[in-house]
Amino acid sequence: MRKFRSIALAIALLAGSAGAALAQAPEPRATINLDRFMGRWYEIARTPNDRQSDCWAANQVWSRRNATSFSISQTCHRGSRTGRTTTINTTARVLDSATNAKWEASFFGGLIRQRYWVIDIAPDYSWMIATTADGQFPALLSRSPTMSAAQKTELIARMGRLGLPTRQLISR
Repeated sequence: MRKFRSIALAIALLAGSAGAALAQAPEPRATINLDRFMGRWYEIARTPNDRQSDCWAANQVWSRRNATSFSISQTCHRGSRTGRTTTINTTARVLDSATNAKWEASFFGGLIRQRYWVIDIAPDYSWMIATTADGQFPALLSRSPTMSAAQKTELIARMGRLGLPTRQLISR
C-alpha cells in the first residue's frame, strides 16, 4: 500500500507541475456541438509530456455518457507508428455548458484530474486545436489520421496566433 501511495503521489506531482508557468489557455473560439464532436480523433501534433513519452500514432475515441459527460479511449503505439498498442480509458465532464469547450478528465479512478480546452475547431469538425487549461500542452487533432503538410503548417501557425506555444510540437 505504501508503494502504491508513493507511485500515486509521483504521478500526481508530474501531472500537477506539467504546466505551472502559464495561468490559463486562450479562451475557446467556438461552441462545441457534443454530438458532432464525438467519435475518433487522430493526433497530428502535440507537445511532449511524460505520460506520452513513447506514444506514436495516437488516436482517441470519444463517446457520450450523458448530456454533460463522456468517455475517452486513447490508443497509442509503443516504439513506432506500427508498434504494440496500449489503451488508456478515462471519463470527462463538461465544465462550461455555454460552450462545451472546457472539460475535466479524470484518470486512475479520479486520482488525477486534468482540465482541457478546445481552443478552436473547424466548422465541419475535421480538425481541432486543444490544450490543457494552462495552455502548456497544445495539440492538433484531426478526423483523418493524416493531414496535408500545407494544412498542418497553417494550423500550427494558427495555434501560435492564438497564443499557444508551438516550438515544442512534435508529430507522432
